[in-house]
Amino acid sequence: RLAKEHRFFHWPLEFPEVFKEGGFDVVLSNPPFMGGLKISGTLGSKYRHWLQVEYEPFKGTADLCAAFYRRTFDLLRSGGTLGMVATNTIGQGDTREGGLAVILRHGGAITSARRFIKWPGIANVEVNLVAIYKGRWMGKRLLDGQSVDFISSRLDEDPEEEPRRLYRNECRAFQGSIVLGMGFVLEPEEAEALIAKDPRNRQCLFPYLNGEDLNSRPDQSPSRWVIQFDERTEEEARSYPDLWAIVEERVWPERRDKDAKKYPRMVYEWWKHWNNRRDLYQAIANLRQVLAISRVTEHHAVCFVPTGVVFADRLVVFAFEDYYNFALLQSYVHELWSRKYGFTLEARYCYAPTDCFDTFSFPQDPHPEVQARVSSLGEEYHEHRRYIMVQRTIGLTKTYNLFHDPECQDGDIVRLRELHAAMDRAVLACYGWEDINPDHGFYPNERGQIRYTIPPSVRRAILHRLLELNLRIAA
Repeated sequence: RLAKEHRFFHWPLEFPEVFKEGGFDVVLSNPPFMGGLKISGTLGSKYRHWLQVEYEPFKGTADLCAAFYRRTFDLLRSGGTLGMVATNTIGQGDTREGGLAVILRHGGAITSARRFIKWPGIANVEVNLVAIYKGRWMGKRLLDGQSVDFISSRLDEDPEEEPRRLYRNECRAFQGSIVLGMGFVLEPEEAEALIAKDPRNRQCLFPYLNGEDLNSRPDQSPSRWVIQFDERTEEEARSYPDLWAIVEERVWPERRDKDAKKYPRMVYEWWKHWNNRRDLYQAIANLRQVLAISRVTEHHAVCFVPTGVVFADRLVVFAFEDYYNFALLQSYVHELWSRKYGFTLEARYCYAPTDCFDTFSFPQDPHPEVQARVSSLGEEYHEHRRYIMVQRTIGLTKTYNLFHDPECQDGDIVRLRELHAAMDRAVLACYGWEDINPDHGFYPNERGQIRYTIPPSVRRAILHRLLELNLRIAA
């Protein structure tokens, strides 16, 4: 009755003869794509809430197409098959957890998957093609055209096993501050003039480091400044009249029109950043430098940056100031893990602290001499990379473009590759995995791009051991 009154599309009413037989034999579909953060704004908060309840655990950044996968699987009879286009994040993060992971737990089997296909239309996007059988599948499975024994919800051939978050990693990796208001951001000249006018303004003015600065500037210095009142009350913030006048003119007009129920902080405490990340700045308060990586990036590049700045939300900050932990996080051991358990944005990968760092297994009680060698190699690698950037006047992105280019045989780049290989071998020794030969060289990645890395078989071996170690530590 409700379907008829409200003109809902009701599958059993439209196809009663199909559902008398238990469902469809085959469904082919190109479902809509919509990132989880856009669903409420486009389709309404009630619809978003319904998705969360009906397709639990649909949450966070889960793409709308995950719910369509779930619904289509429900429409199949036992022994039925679906073939669907998917966003390239269907096997990653919240989208995977709310879609393919649930389907596999409920008796689905992925029989074929093709990843990272360039969409033939105008849109500059990548898609995945996925086929799923409802029931126990005994036939051949194809992953990117290659026969495999199993295809997981992550669209790889590894076991369907979830790593655990490790308590010892807590409060070590943080997303940067979410400012949510360009009116807070100043050019250096304006910030310097404000400090010269009243030195007290320096208490609420900070260099503002973002991902573009980190990856593109040779010295990785902040290109802009930001007004940061932290958690000061309105009265306290007004005691900096020069800064208050700027945010009142540039920030308040944007925030006063926000929905107070949905964004109470942006209306009632509009002079503050959306999220100050106080836990981050408390964790690094006594450190002179920290490690950082761009949260959305093409190349995995961790580096040291000084404290005393505001870190933008497109950065992940690690509360470490030593070269041992730099070497671990820069190594291919950690990069493999973070690429597998992170997610992608277009063709770039996104480093998610909860998935990439909180689950990462650090070496357990490494030998002091091996640990010292890792630290020494980490320092040499970091300083040589810094030397390249300064001498060539290029940033991290262009440095790693050369690093991964087989045609580039310049001495400084070749030396960086040698140091990376030596650092990786030392890190493996810290784990006690000297039996693994990383065999560094130029190999294709999942997208077919040539990179200076380690062979696919070695990548799988390292990932399997890291997962086993994760589960052992968690237990």
